[in-house]
Amino acid sequence: MKKILLTLALAFCCVAGQGQTTAIPAGVNIQELNTKWAKFTQYAEQKQINKAVEEGIRVSTLFTQNRQYKEAFATCRQMDALIYYSEQEKKSPEYKLRFMVGKERLRMYTNLKNTEQCKILLKQLHSYTDLLKSDSLQEELLMTEANYYQTFGMTDKSLECYNILFQKRSTGKDEKGIDQCYKDMLGYAEQNNNAPLAIAMRKLYTSWQDSIKAVKTANELNTLQQKYETSQKILQEKEDKITTNLIIIIALCVLSAILAAGLLFLATLLFKHIRQVKKLKHSLQIANENNEQKSKFIGNISAQIEPSLNTIDEATKGTISTPILHENIKALKELMTAIQTYISLEETREEHYPLKELNINTLCESIMEKAKINFKSGVEAVVNVPRVNIKTNAEELERILNHLLNNAAEYTKSGKISLEFKKRSAHTHQFILTDTGTGIPVEARERLFKPFAKIRDLTQGNGLGLPTCSLIAYKLNGTLTLDTDYKKGTRFILELHV
Repeated sequence: MKKILLTLALAFCCVAGQGQTTAIPAGVNIQELNTKWAKFTQYAEQKQINKAVEEGIRVSTLFTQNRQYKEAFATCRQMDALIYYSEQEKKSPEYKLRFMVGKERLRMYTNLKNTEQCKILLKQLHSYTDLLKSDSLQEELLMTEANYYQTFGMTDKSLECYNILFQKRSTGKDEKGIDQCYKDMLGYAEQNNNAPLAIAMRKLYTSWQDSIKAVKTANELNTLQQKYETSQKILQEKEDKITTNLIIIIALCVLSAILAAGLLFLATLLFKHIRQVKKLKHSLQIANENNEQKSKFIGNISAQIEPSLNTIDEATKGTISTPILHENIKALKELMTAIQTYISLEETREEHYPLKELNINTLCESIMEKAKINFKSGVEAVVNVPRVNIKTNAEELERILNHLLNNAAEYTKSGKISLEFKKRSAHTHQFILTDTGTGIPVEARERLFKPFAKIRDLTQGNGLGLPTCSLIAYKLNGTLTLDTDYKKGTRFILELHV
């Protein structure tokens, strides 16, 4: 079907061409017309529809120059046939090509003063530009429409079209661009002998130039006014500055005298402060020495008492009150050992334990298994520790957890004792030991981690276990705390920072 359409269109072009070129009057350049017609036919045969339409419009223009409108309209019909073929081939409308042919027809009907056909064609051209949404085609249509109105004596409408065209071209341009737009419109009016357009554009151009000059003059005047005001302001500022400088000089003199007196006073205070610091350093050194001597003294006493306690223990064997004596002697020995351990930890407080990576689940399971021996019947042991590796000191961690589990076993008659592990962040871990025992009284919580905070029966414990565990936790780069919000027993939290 498409090949048939193209064959018919080409045949129509050739036949029409033969008829047209044989009826050319004497005033026409036959060679030029034949050349353009040959190109038109060649492009049509090569299916170069865009070039064929452009060349066809040139052929039509040559015909209308010699008032051969019949041949010109026939050429337009041939271009319609080619456009129709192109639309069938591409399966899409060729609005731009139809606009070009419609514009050529409008030009011819305008020359023929056929108002009705001109109106129909203008309506078609408007529909094409609306569909294409092309600024260049809209400007072209405005120019064509203005020419149509001018031809039919509708000067006001023609000028209105030119004005819309000018507004489109000048929108968004600077002063130089707008000036060029005016010159282009004036040049077009003079070239086409369009007197009304030339007069209107000259008036607008002159008015615009006057407004530009007025604006420039106003800006220059404003600039001069600003310069004058700035100069006055600078002069006033200089006067104020001179006055201020004088005041500042006087104030500086006064201030210098005050500063000199102040410096003398500060030098006196500094000298006194240096003397006091020296005294404090000396006092601190003496206090540290005394503290060290006190620790050594307590350690020596503990070491010296232990042989005596052993002698008493041996001497009292076989007596009636042996169990009581043995129990108290054992408590005293444990106190001496605990004191020596606590003092040793205190002296090496800032020396942290070496760390090694280990599986925390295996360690906790082992610790709980050993501690279960001391649990009362009916008390459940729970270990909730994932299989993860962390860096810590296994021996010292076990010391803390063993002590906490033994305490929990002593004060828990029923329920459960649980050991949990939680990873709070990439470098923070928590061991949480919870029991359902009697709990710790509120009044005892404040002195829980303080050594020798209460006089007690040594057979019931010496009170150094938790302070010692707190020191071990510190040397493990962590803290041991009591969860005071937990109300169903006792909960200790050992937080380690890796």
